[in-house]
Amino acid sequence: MTRLGSAVLLAILLTTGGALADTAPASLPAPITVKPLASATETASGQAIAFPQGPGRVVVSEYVIAPGAVLPLHQHPYPRVAYVLQGMLEVTDKDTGQEFNYKPGDVVIEVIGQRHFGRTTGADAVRLIVFDTVPADVPGNVVLEK
Repeated sequence: MTRLGSAVLLAILLTTGGALADTAPASLPAPITVKPLASATETASGQAIAFPQGPGRVVVSEYVIAPGAVLPLHQHPYPRVAYVLQGMLEVTDKDTGQEFNYKPGDVVIEVIGQRHFGRTTGADAVRLIVFDTVPADVPGNVVLEK
């Protein structure tokens, strides 16, 4: 399976809460295991997750955020999920004051339409695999605040 194919499979597993694992044939070869990493109906701040209607696009990206870097204030109009591969990330929701701390192996169910920023903590860069679900005619899912 290609790297992109693996990422898309992970995106499907994340968005179906591992439902594919429940439908996989019992005769899978022994070296194949499926471990659901997350299943959620709400974002980190408790918002209900609703997907765009009509034709859509799944965008899978790798983010590398340098040690000491601060992400600018921004928001996501559509659902976004990230998997932390490396480093420590602190996210602050400017609208609610909530702080979220993530480490390698964590799944981030990002807030939707709420202004937030992030920063790396610790000595390592943060590496994330990010999955966005947007309408087909929308190129991205980040709106920077002015």
